[in-house]
Amino acid sequence: MKRPHHYMVVDDDPTNNLICEYIIKGTVENADFESFIQPEKALSTIEERYSNPENRETFLFLDINMPTMTGWEFLDVFKDYRDQVKDQFNVFILTSSIENFSRQKELYPFVCGFISKPLKKEKLQEILAKYEEEKSMEYRNSK
Repeated sequence: MKRPHHYMVVDDDPTNNLICEYIIKGTVENADFESFIQPEKALSTIEERYSNPENRETFLFLDINMPTMTGWEFLDVFKDYRDQVKDQFNVFILTSSIENFSRQKELYPFVCGFISKPLKKEKLQEILAKYEEEKSMEYRNSK
């Protein structure tokens, strides 16, 4: 099973974006990586690139605390996108907070998980292993 090669980080902290890029590119061969400091720009990019169903599996790592638009506000816009757009994403919340996210999990069921900053290689490997296992099970069940 092939790992997704598209990775998107939305965080107003350039240092965190650099760490994510280093971890992702060091873990996934030929990773297509892009980061956004402005969440609004990320949303417009998603609208432009993902409106046609190309089956572009993308991992999106989203910060919660940003000044111009919070991660929750970002997800409020994202959840209104058509399913064919949302289905191309595996969304992970990247946060330095330790708050309980159970309420948000109900509001945003498409969020795959919550990750403490900074992203670590071991955590990314764990996420990728789980992704590959789920895709493998989907493949076997479709036969």
